[in-house]
Amino acid sequence: MWRALGWPLRLLRLVTLLSVLHRTVGETLRGRVVTYVAGSAAMLIFVGALAVLDVEQAAPDAKIVTFGDALWWAITTITTVGYGDLFPVTPIGRLVAAALMMSGIAVLGVVTASIASWLVQRVEDTAETVAEAVEEPVRTEVAELVAEIASLRREIAELKEERTP
Repeated sequence: MWRALGWPLRLLRLVTLLSVLHRTVGETLRGRVVTYVAGSAAMLIFVGALAVLDVEQAAPDAKIVTFGDALWWAITTITTVGYGDLFPVTPIGRLVAAALMMSGIAVLGVVTASIASWLVQRVEDTAETVAEAVEEPVRTEVAELVAEIASLRREIAELKEERTP
């Protein structure tokens, strides 16, 4: 059994990928959240697949008997799709399924919140750009009017001086 699980355990080396992604995307809070959520989801899928495979493969009437089946089951469970083609039959396997379902809902919530936050920021940035584009001609016109008023005041002052003996 451990020999069969040897190559999937090598995939744990991908954790170092998180540090690279953190340096690349991790400058913003949103980038860090996305990095950690993606890494957490991958780890949850991997650990959930290993856990359910460990308890299910020896059970009678087990549907999940290979690591590929377990991985597919974990992905469909955490994404809350759950096709029903693979499902745990042991109590511990069902407990792992429940934990993956709750984790999937949490991950989906964080992803949705991140996307909503990004969209709100983009709308705000666009609104600021539009406001600046609209305000610039108005500012120019106001400056021209202020200059014209100053010129008119000078002319009025000159006319008053000419009238006064």
